Amino acid sequence: MILKCLFVWIMAATGVFSLSAQELHATVKVHGQAIEGTHGQLIASLEEALYNFINGRRWNDFSVRPNEKIDCTFTLLITDALSAGTFRGELYVQSRKQAGSSSRMMPMLNMRDKQFEFDYTAYQPLLFDLHAVRDNLTATVAYYVYLILGLDADSETPLGGTPFFRAMEQIAVAVQPYGWKGWERDRNSRSRSVMATAFNEGSGEVFRKMWFQYHAREVDQLSASAVGGVENGIFAVAALAQLYDEQPHSVLIPLFGDAKLDELTLQLSNAAATEKQKAYQTLREIYPTRNAVLEKLR
Repeated sequence: MILKCLFVWIMAATGVFSLSAQELHATVKVHGQAIEGTHGQLIASLEEALYNFINGRRWNDFSVRPNEKIDCTFTLLITDALSAGTFRGELYVQSRKQAGSSSRMMPMLNMRDKQFEFDYTAYQPLLFDLHAVRDNLTATVAYYVYLILGLDADSETPLGGTPFFRAMEQIAVAVQPYGWKGWERDRNSRSRSVMATAFNEGSGEVFRKMWFQYHAREVDQLSASAVGGVENGIFAVAALAQLYDEQPHSVLIPLFGDAKLDELTLQLSNAAATEKQKAYQTLREIYPTRNAVLEKLR
């Protein structure tokens, strides 16, 4: 017990938290060079508070064995102190999933949230109630926890992430009276509210069912044969093309691209020349700014 406490203390002292508890195995880091001179203790306190908040609570009602915890990273870059106790920054959220029985980790989420303003005072515990959302810090972090859990559940069971995506939507609705940035309802934006809606509306099922099939085939086939990987990639491209035709500005399209496009092009690199060319043309239309990645298919 003494050794365990000492280990936790050492991790806290170094400013990196990556212990596992409940559903998530999250590494948390807060960078605040822009405000470090006057807020050094606050940065360290916030880092620990976020670690405890993310890792130290149950986010769903299902029991989770230790080897099933989701590996993820939350990195907060504080860029400005707007006033006493109010800050602006960027939040980077990533999650990964083990590919079957192999040691290879698949990226599941790679998100950069550039519209993040929040209140915090040093040594303040972070509390959250899905039914009574009161501050933007816990609302935003909880939102991304539910997104991680939803994507993971959808990869295991068709539409299995529905409860988590509904929780995202519940948060997005609850914060509207506050007018916090990043929660706008403008469908032309990539806001948190718009993404929550995308996962919960009927048209999102095309993406979500593809997400399940993609990962089911990934686990079952990709590690076993190049052919399985090609079939997996072609299936994903077709589903993305359908979504793009129906909703070219869907936030789910960049969400997939930011996490999966490198992986997808690697799968398709073993395809026949005609299949690769077709995939290249389709993906180039969907992701016109990702030429460096897509060049692997030429």
